[in-house]
Amino acid sequence: MARIIDKEEKRCDIARAAIDPFCEKGIAQTSIDEIAKSSGVAKGTVYLYFKNKEEIIFAIWDMLSRRHKEEFEKRLHPSMSAQEKILAYFNFSECEKDHDKEKMLTLYQHFVSAMLIDKTGLYTAYFESFFQEDFDFISHCLEEGIAKGEFELENSALLSSSIILLLKGLLVRAKASNMGFYEAQNLLFEHVKFLLNHATRKHG
Repeated sequence: MARIIDKEEKRCDIARAAIDPFCEKGIAQTSIDEIAKSSGVAKGTVYLYFKNKEEIIFAIWDMLSRRHKEEFEKRLHPSMSAQEKILAYFNFSECEKDHDKEKMLTLYQHFVSAMLIDKTGLYTAYFESFFQEDFDFISHCLEEGIAKGEFELENSALLSSSIILLLKGLLVRAKASNMGFYEAQNLLFEHVKFLLNHATRKHG
C-alpha cells in the first residue's frame, strides 16, 4: 500500500532543506535546482509545493516564527515584569535545540539583506508584517508596565520603534563584524535592556 504523503509535512521538509544552500550562497544566488538537490527531490516536486523561491523563504520564516513563539510562551509566567517579558521575547535560544545556531544568524541576516534590496515589495511587505507584530507586542508590554508603575514613559511607540530598529541594525552589524550567535544575542540583550532601563520608573 502506497504511503500517504502529508503535504504540509513535505512542504516543511523542503523548506528546511533549503536552509543550508540559502546560508551558504545567499538567497539571490540559490537556485530551485539547488534546493531540490538539497531536499532530495526532483525540481518539479519543489514546484508542486511552492510557486517560487520567495514562497520557500516565507515558509522557513513561518516555521521559525512559530517555533520561537512556542518557546517564548513556555518562558512566560505571571510574576514577570514587562521588561522581563520583552527580554524573554528577544531570547532566541531555541536555535540551539533545533538548528545550527550560527546558520540561523546567517539566515536572519540574509532575510534582512533581501528585504533591504527588494524592488518587488514582496519581501518588504512580508517581513514588515512580522516586525509589526514585534512592535505591537513591545508596545503592549510597555503600556502594561506604565499602568503598573514599572515605566515612566511619555512615548511608548517611539521606544517600541527604537527597539525594532535596533534589532534590524544589529543583524547588519553582526554580519559586518563577523559576530557569532552568542555575541549577537548578548549585544541585543545589552542594548534592549539599556533602552528599557532608561524608561524604568525610579522609586524613592
